[in-house]
Amino acid sequence: MKEQPMKIDRTALQSAIAGLLNGQRLAILATVSQESPYCNLVSFTPSDDLQTIVFSTPRSTSKYANMLRNPNVSLLVDDRMRSGFGFTSGMAVTALGSVEFPGKQDEDALKGRHAARHAGLKDFIYSPECALVRVRVARYILVSSLHEASVFEFAS
Repeated sequence: MKEQPMKIDRTALQSAIAGLLNGQRLAILATVSQESPYCNLVSFTPSDDLQTIVFSTPRSTSKYANMLRNPNVSLLVDDRMRSGFGFTSGMAVTALGSVEFPGKQDEDALKGRHAARHAGLKDFIYSPECALVRVRVARYILVSSLHEASVFEFAS
């Protein structure tokens, strides 16, 4: 599918992306392994301005090692559970960006927000074996039907 120029205004597009991200709890994270793309499910928390997304992962995982080698990642979030499994009724958004590992002061605030959104994962999020990962989103691609894709980019 070829990405089409935005067909809706920037504010409406940002609102649609925010609604989808805030309505879902899980994303598919794609990292780059040495041989191929590598995907995992992660619980995530978007920032209010959509410029960052955080998640936690054990430092012993392949995805963590992949992110240390190559910080470029994508996250896919969709609403198929809410909209059913039809190709014409659902929405999906891909966030493209690069990871960073926040300093202690930022990390504490981000962990608090992430744990508030995922109360059942609080022990996991605060575990010393887990790293908090922040994705700086460069752009979003929102697919709202089988042939409709809109791009929302942040200024570099």
